[in-house]
Amino acid sequence: MYEFAPVLGSTVDRGIRPVLRFVHVALGLSPDQVTWAAFWVSAAAAAVFATGRVIPALVLMGVGQVLDALDGGIAREFGLVSAAGHRLDTRLDRASEIVIFLSCAVGGLVSFRLAALASVAVLLLTTIVDRSKLDPGMKRFALYFGIWLPYPLIFTIIFVVNLAAYVVGLLIIDCRFQRDMDALGGDLNTVASRAARLGTP
Repeated sequence: MYEFAPVLGSTVDRGIRPVLRFVHVALGLSPDQVTWAAFWVSAAAAAVFATGRVIPALVLMGVGQVLDALDGGIAREFGLVSAAGHRLDTRLDRASEIVIFLSCAVGGLVSFRLAALASVAVLLLTTIVDRSKLDPGMKRFALYFGIWLPYPLIFTIIFVVNLAAYVVGLLIIDCRFQRDMDALGGDLNTVASRAARLGTP
């Protein structure tokens, strides 16, 4: 959850260390198990969104996001960070968001078109975020503002912000690639192939 702000992640982890130890040591839950728990709670929130009951849905969604914060904290605290865990967390986060977005449409809070556009923009950003390191975080969190703002406006903002971050992220990746090419020197074919290898995660 804090891949793009490690200092913030470390600070939060220190603050909730007793909770992390309780979940992992006392309850015996692994980071992956907590990730799955976060997903199922988010799926329950989506089911409630589909009925149009916003406040209970937001409460459940909040519980899911708290669990989502714990999985990474446990992984960092106990040296369990892995690429596979990161992939699982990312995939289930996106699945949670999409099912919640579509459930908001089912519940009549927003049109299916806007829910689908927001989902596509989030998925596009996800394809490059590990390389661009740019993620505005404007996804599920924005839904809490539905208490005060109309959901069509919120989903429009989610779509625009994530699509803009995707475009800017592509520019960031391209600039880094060009910088690597300039630093390598040599003929174009050699430079391009070597720069591409450097940019491969």
